[in-house]
Parts: sequence; C-alpha cells; structure tokens
Amino acid sequence: MKFQILDPTHPFFKPLWRRILCVVLPLAWAGVEYSNGATGWAMIFVAAGLYAAYELLFMYDHTMKKAEAKAEAERARIAAEAERSDAD
Repeated sequence: MKFQILDPTHPFFKPLWRRILCVVLPLAWAGVEYSNGATGWAMIFVAAGLYAAYELLFMYDHTMKKAEAKAEAERARIAAEAERSDAD
C-alpha cells in the first residue's frame, strides 16, 4: 500500500470549495507565521499549501479518472471470477 498524506479520492474532497479551502488555509497560516517572524514554520505551511494545491486542484481530475479505471478493473476481475466459479 502506498503511503499518502492527502487522499484526493476521499469523498470529503468532492466539492470544489472544500478543496480550495484546504489549499487556502495552510497558505493563510503561513502568512500568520511569517508575520510573527517564524519563517521556518511559514515555509512548512507554504509547502503544505502547495502540495495540497497540486493534489487537490491540479491533479484532481487525473487522480479521479485513474481511481475510476482501477475500480472498473476490479469490478471486471470480480465478475470474471464469479463467472469462472459458476462454470465449475
């Protein structure tokens, strides 16, 4: 199983406004940290926000198509196994 920090296939991320909010909040918090002089924490939150933007906004459609194709292949495999067991 692949380790994943953020799972864009989770139903929580289906609405666009939630995905945008999950990008904006870490970036806004980075601004708070930077204004308080904590540049290390600001960089961490900028990185988290950019990662969320990449996964939830830029790659979301590709990831969902890939997940749907994987689910369809699994359904086809299960149907083929059921057909084989019925033939026995």
